[in-house]
Amino acid sequence: MCGIIAITTSSKANVSKMITTSLKKLEYRGYDSVGIATINNGKVEMLKDVGTIDKVNKRLSLENLQGTIGIGHTRWATHGAISRENAHPHSDCTGNIIVVHNGIIENYLELRNTLQENGHNFSSETDSEVIAHLMEEELKQFNQNLSMINAFKRVLTKIEGTYAITLIHSGEPDTIFLARKDSPLVIGVREDTKFAASDIPAFLEYTKKVIVLKNGEIATLTPQAVYIEKNGFRVQPKPVIISWTAESAQKSGYPHFMLKEIHEQPIALKNTLNTNPAEIMKASNKILEAERIIFLACGTSYHAGLTGYYQFQRILGKKPLYKVIASEYETYSHLIDEDTLIIAISQSGETLDVMKGLTPARKLGASIVSVVNVIDSSIPRYSHISLYTKAGPEIGVAATKTHTAQVALLARLALQVEHDIGLMSATEFTHIIEDLNTLTPQITRLIINQNEFKAKQLASKITNQNHAYFLARGYNMPIALEGALKLKEISYIHAEAFPAGESKHGPIAIVEPDFPVIMIAPNDWTAQKMLSNTEEMRARGAYIISVTEQDHRIIKRSDYSFILPEVTIPLLRPITHILPLQMLAYYTAVQRGFDPDKPKNLAKTVTVE
Repeated sequence: MCGIIAITTSSKANVSKMITTSLKKLEYRGYDSVGIATINNGKVEMLKDVGTIDKVNKRLSLENLQGTIGIGHTRWATHGAISRENAHPHSDCTGNIIVVHNGIIENYLELRNTLQENGHNFSSETDSEVIAHLMEEELKQFNQNLSMINAFKRVLTKIEGTYAITLIHSGEPDTIFLARKDSPLVIGVREDTKFAASDIPAFLEYTKKVIVLKNGEIATLTPQAVYIEKNGFRVQPKPVIISWTAESAQKSGYPHFMLKEIHEQPIALKNTLNTNPAEIMKASNKILEAERIIFLACGTSYHAGLTGYYQFQRILGKKPLYKVIASEYETYSHLIDEDTLIIAISQSGETLDVMKGLTPARKLGASIVSVVNVIDSSIPRYSHISLYTKAGPEIGVAATKTHTAQVALLARLALQVEHDIGLMSATEFTHIIEDLNTLTPQITRLIINQNEFKAKQLASKITNQNHAYFLARGYNMPIALEGALKLKEISYIHAEAFPAGESKHGPIAIVEPDFPVIMIAPNDWTAQKMLSNTEEMRARGAYIISVTEQDHRIIKRSDYSFILPEVTIPLLRPITHILPLQMLAYYTAVQRGFDPDKPKNLAKTVTVE
């Protein structure tokens, strides 16, 4: 993995420059090397190396490759070291077949050994290279009498695992061959040009017409046409028009996408809360019908799911609820049957660990409600009901606006359930929904404006620290977990979150003078106990940072405080209290000299197990 772009055109456009520009739009996915290949007058031209797109382009002049068809890739290493040889694209022995691939070919060692026995020489350690050699082998066995598309289909029957494959051949110099299984691939449509990419922002500058390739589909693209088939039958999807503008996926004057997306949260929340009413009512019915409910997600989306877990736990009483990290799905698989509801949460809608859980769950009869940000992505297609956050494109790897939009949508769903089981009157429900829809964007904007400078100041105080604790209690724990994740993933400070009461059972042992301890301490039932935990940490010399709502007791005992407005709707706290922690993580990363948009070793969409 990680970023794919392929373009075929009948125009006089500089394809290599378009590919380079498109790959820049995919940098947020994370990568360690880059490469481009084009076909020019029946010959393949290819350049690739380790490093950023800008550095490799400066070194090798990627934009000077000639031709009207080409493919490009930014690699995030899975099989094989970070090296020029392992960078994509990859070719067969003849150099005529060029492939890029996202995903994992699980049986690649077996295939590689067989191909080597047949005389194939490999140039890399990657699993992806076997695809090019398999194509060469198929064409060789049939003495070139087998069509490219049929050879491609034969190759797909031999590989096991997950893939988004893009392939070109010097013998068909205007055609791109595509296939998808559990790894995202989208097609862009323009009259004289066709695009294939791992994510929509790659070609949004050139077209807003998009076809999302579905699992098991195979496609061929020429400048004039798109042909898609599945199981031997032609598929004729209608392109959807993307509402995002190319500018919305740009920095718009901000130094980083992450900061821009932090500031976009008021509008993202407003858009999210003012949509989905019919689907929310359907989802509420599913929740009430289910015997048990499982919240399934990974990373930041898992923390959003935890807020939902606590909200529904309060409302649904004794109904069994489970919070499951998707990669640990097998541990809970014995619970799944036709009386189970899974609430699947994913920013991209393509998170492989989540999809791997949903596939067997559907076969066992479970119902699925999804919360995602990308329309027509894979997870909604696995789902019976899809709830969409309307956060717009999120480019920064560290999720900010998509996280708060997920939390807001789950809060809206919780209110619907509360109304539907008679815990509030219709009048009360209407007033709360109105307040939620109007107050959430207002309070979010106020908190960002009032606390951004404070976050920048505080970052300078903790920038030289190596560790930090985030403490909370009860339903505030997801805030602490998300705050710790943000700090560690972009500033590389080791940050750990745990229930405040657990500090006495081991963690307090490493607290020493100036050790940062962030206390999530709103004015709720946890306040008095959080005050006691603050005193315990102060006694060991900890540097206390509190996130609170005008509680002068904890402010007085803190070295630094983010003071937030009181909220009349408790469901808002997971949104309001995470905002200063997002900004703290951002400014700490910047002051430590790191790019918060491109944290090392991380990718925006995780499509491998």
